[in-house]
Order: sequence, then C-alpha cells, then structure tokens
Amino acid sequence: MEADANLERAVRKRTAQERDQKQRLWWSASTASSYALDVLLLVLFVLAGTIPGSAVAVYAAAAALVTLVQFAMYASGANLRFRDPSLAAPLVVAGVAVQLALVAVAPQVAFPFLANLFTVFAFGVIWMSLRASAIVWALTFVATGAALWPVAARVAVPVSTPAELALTWLCFSLVLGRCLLLSVYANDLRTRLSEGRRRLAASLEQIRELVHYDELTKIYNRRTLIERLEQERSRAVRTGVPFCVALFDLDHFKAVNDNHGHAAGDEVLKGFAAVVRATMRDSDVFGRYGGEEFLLILNATVPAAAQVPLGRIRAGLAAHDWGAIASGLALSASVGVAGLRAGELVAQLLNRADAALYEAKRAGRNCVVIKD
Repeated sequence: MEADANLERAVRKRTAQERDQKQRLWWSASTASSYALDVLLLVLFVLAGTIPGSAVAVYAAAAALVTLVQFAMYASGANLRFRDPSLAAPLVVAGVAVQLALVAVAPQVAFPFLANLFTVFAFGVIWMSLRASAIVWALTFVATGAALWPVAARVAVPVSTPAELALTWLCFSLVLGRCLLLSVYANDLRTRLSEGRRRLAASLEQIRELVHYDELTKIYNRRTLIERLEQERSRAVRTGVPFCVALFDLDHFKAVNDNHGHAAGDEVLKGFAAVVRATMRDSDVFGRYGGEEFLLILNATVPAAAQVPLGRIRAGLAAHDWGAIASGLALSASVGVAGLRAGELVAQLLNRADAALYEAKRAGRNCVVIKD
C-alpha cells in the first residue's frame, strides 16, 4: 500500500512538473515575441534616421541569446535543478542588460527603451520573491546609472520629426499594453491559485470528515472512537480519573428496515444520533460504532453514575416524535455499560460493554445493564 501511495505521489508530481514546463516554454515564446516587437520598432527608428543599423544588430543579438538560452534551459529540463525553475531573477537581469545595452549604443532612443524596463519587471513580479525583487531592483538601479552616465549628453526622447514622435508614442503605448497584459495575467494567476487553494481546503475538509466522521449521521465513526478511547485510557492511567463507555443498540432496528424501508431506517439512525447529541454532556464523546450500534464515552464517570446521563438520553428517545418518520413508529435502545479497570486494554473494556449490551437484550431490551 505504501509503495502504491509513493508511486501515485510520484506520478502526480511528474504530471505537475510537465504542465509547468509547458507553461514555461510558452513564456519563452512570449518573451521572444516581445523582443521581436522591440527589434521591429528599432528597425523603424533606423528607417527614420534616428539610430544606426548597428544598434539594431546589437539589440537583436543580445535578445536572441537570452531567448535561446531560456528556451534551451526549459526544453532540456536543466532549469529544474534550480530552486526557482522559472529562472525569473536571471531572466529579468538579462532583460535589464539587453535594454541598457541599447541605451549604451543608441542613447537617442534611451527613454522609450528605458520605459521597457517596466515590461521586464512586470514579468518578474509574477514569479520573483520579495527578496529576489529587491536584489534585482538594486542591481538595476546601479546598472542604469552606469549606462546613462557615459552617454548623458546624447540621451534623448526622439521627437524631432513626426515619424520619431509617432514611433515614440507607439513605443510607450506598446510598453503600457504589455504591462497591462502581464498584470491581467498575474491577477488571473492569483485568482486561479486562490481558487485552487480553496478547492484543496474543501477537499482536505472532506477527507477529514470521511476519515473521522460517519457519512450518514455526521458523528464520529468507529475508527475515531477507538482513537479517542485510547486517549481516554492513557489519560485515566496518567491522572487516575475514571471513565466508562455505554454501548447502545437500537431495539428491533431490522424490523424498521423491513416494515418501513431502508430510507426510514437511515432517518431513524440520524434521529437517534441527533437525540443523543442534544442530551449528552459536552465533555462526553459520541459516535457510530457500527450498523445500529452507537458508543458513548462518559468522561470522569464511574459506571454506577452513568445512569443519570443515560436516563436523560432514554427520556429524550421516548419524547422524540418518531412517528414523523413512519406512522406508529417508536424507538428504544438497549445499553451496556462498562468502566475501565486497572491494567485493562481498550479491547477488553469494549468486550465487557458488549457483554453487558447482550445481557440488556436478553433481559427484554430497552434497559441499561452495567458490567462492573
């Protein structure tokens, strides 16, 4: 069983990993498209006479190197060896370097392409941690100053001609558009992650209920009752505070199913659980032991004193309107009680409670028998 569980976890991890790698390859294609758009704008600036063609060559070569390395890392799976498989911080640093390289060789278009740093950082915001973002920002701060200082006299916003003005306007518009798209994507990603966490929490809660609670009556199941009994036994051994158990069996429950149907039988089980929960003490533990048998753990109670809380439960059963489930229906329960003895195991305690329950049935049902 453990081997099967490990295999299932490995398969899920592999599936998630493959899905993430496909998404990263899509990101590399998006990065290449963004750089290609920048190259096209630079070509237009060359045609407008703003910058030399060598500036386009430098930018295109640097952008191609970044995207090719990014794609190769993702395609080969080499990125999975790093703590951040998306390689966000190195890619943002590389993107900043590409923009600053252009500033160095073509300061005439410095400001439109410095604005492109917003696009680069918008990509990083999606994936980078706060610490990585702070480090990358500090590096960019220093590097931008170093790039601008030597060419300060030639740094300009290209608006001398109508063509340059139109291209500058287009550059800023495209930067804003890409930042907007990345922001929308990041918001959508956060929404999907939040929804995924919500579904996971709901699934975990459902699993918890399946593990600890009876599906029909919504009270503790047998497994949880045994766990609580072990806890109570340990506490009793440690502190000397006694406890006892009461094992209930619904009288003639088979006849309810036979005469009124299993749906009515289910309602009886739920009704019995509701009555006990409404009349039991808050300190006690109650659950379905199996079939029509229920178990009540009476804390800090010796068997002789169990008659009082059990009396309230039996009175609640007698007062309950069972006729609402099926006409003429009445319900009673036989109860066997046993208290923990020194050195006794939980299984032995339950065996004695079960023996007391059978005595109650043989005595005519609808009564309490204490085995002490």
